[in-house]
Amino acid sequence: MTIGQFYARLGLLYLGLVVLCIFSLSIGRYDLSTSLILDIFLSKLNGVAPYWDATLETVLLDVRFPRIFLAILVGGALSVSGASYQTLFKNPMVSPTILGVSAGASFGAALAMLHNETWWQIQFYAFFFGLIAVLAAYMIAWLFGRHELTVMILAGIIISSLFGALLSVLKLLADTDNALPAITFWLMGSLGRGSTRDILVMLPALLCSLFLLFIFRYQINALSAGEEEATTLGVNVRLVKSVVIFSATLMTAISVCITGIVGWVGLVIPHMARILVGASYPRLIAASFGLGGLCLLLIDNIIRGIPGVDLPLGVMTSLIGAPIFVLFLTRIRRGWL
Repeated sequence: MTIGQFYARLGLLYLGLVVLCIFSLSIGRYDLSTSLILDIFLSKLNGVAPYWDATLETVLLDVRFPRIFLAILVGGALSVSGASYQTLFKNPMVSPTILGVSAGASFGAALAMLHNETWWQIQFYAFFFGLIAVLAAYMIAWLFGRHELTVMILAGIIISSLFGALLSVLKLLADTDNALPAITFWLMGSLGRGSTRDILVMLPALLCSLFLLFIFRYQINALSAGEEEATTLGVNVRLVKSVVIFSATLMTAISVCITGIVGWVGLVIPHMARILVGASYPRLIAASFGLGGLCLLLIDNIIRGIPGVDLPLGVMTSLIGAPIFVLFLTRIRRGWL
């Protein structure tokens, strides 16, 4: 693929994302026309005098806009995390949860709910224990495998199993009338409680992670050929590994603490991005972010468009992602995408 073809496909992808974003503002229980949406935004610039019900403005600016923006950020973050891990581990079956971040975050959120903490405290607990889980997996790999990737994957499986068992204990202790339903619903994922504050919390962590991955994009691309080959090219393998793990973990943890568990996005979308722009890491992360945001926003639009039903986001991503991944298995059998 030539550089011109890459930029053409990338431009069409992000143009489609912008169009979908505009269209998404009109989806929901309240019927908002395109002209009304434009007038509400212009009113904030003193361009139009308000003539609408204040409820409509609240729905647009405080409910729909943050939810749409978070869908793009979370979908992009999970997709880039998955693409980074798959490149690092040279394994198409790897997802952002490989080192236990989701299991740790689930335990943290459940622990907070068990003690009737506030929503922001639940998010903090989820974020904190997600990072603790990955740090524990990294330490196990460092102690026993000297940073070997296979040992790191096994350490992630161990930590995920441990926090999964602890989560089960918390479920047994939880109040069946309040805490247990809240834990169960959180584990299924949702964008329904997203707010502008969540966007402001997520953006710095996301931008920091993307910046690091962008700076080291060529070293990460060299690492995908193998550690020995990367070393001969002058790549600091240990540093690059740490950058990928830190950045991908930070993006995944901040996403999970805001939305709960949203599966399959970080596993499936990178494969779709490879089909679109190829396996080169610098191109892959650019396409993964846009495609992840577009797909998660599209799925959330389907949820919001179903009247009278609030289907959890994680359930919908699983229902859609699992069959799609089965189609990719035929390509994976023939080798790396």
